[in-house]
Amino acid sequence: MRRTDEELVKATLEGDPYAFEEIVERYQRLVFSIIYHYVGARDVVEDLAQEVFLKVFQSLDIFDMRGPLKPWISRITANTCLDELRRNQRQKVYTFTDLGSDDESRIEESFEQFTSQGFLAEKDVSELFMLLGKLMGRLNVKDKMAFVLRELEGLSYSDVAQAMKTTEVAVRIRISRSKKKLQKD
Repeated sequence: MRRTDEELVKATLEGDPYAFEEIVERYQRLVFSIIYHYVGARDVVEDLAQEVFLKVFQSLDIFDMRGPLKPWISRITANTCLDELRRNQRQKVYTFTDLGSDDESRIEESFEQFTSQGFLAEKDVSELFMLLGKLMGRLNVKDKMAFVLRELEGLSYSDVAQAMKTTEVAVRIRISRSKKKLQKD
């Protein structure tokens, strides 16, 4: 039987090493994905993910059991990404003018293929994520985080608001603004 997040947190705090391992297994895809989409550098994903889970482990005793674990881990991941970006100050900002006509054509072809066939080949998905990463450089830090959590990771508006310590209305505004910036030519 699958244990709840609350049961896993309690078991970890009581010294069960397998409980935290289960938390890591449950949320590692989310953490890796947020880091990849936010920082955009594959070479740092594993290191930052380890840093995130170390912070989660060290902070479990202050986790509020009344709330869900997913937005809390998302917030720790987002803050770790922000720290990494500040440390390195190497985030390159791309704009639509940085995308050539070949890039635009590949994006259109991929969306047409997805629309008609309902799926994309793995190489096409990787390429789209790379191109999306270029475009997302146009977004400010908080808009980008809201967009990644909601549109790429599928968190609810409520969970995104919790992760970002803001209101659902603010999240909706950030996502709307992000979509408009990403659609500009």
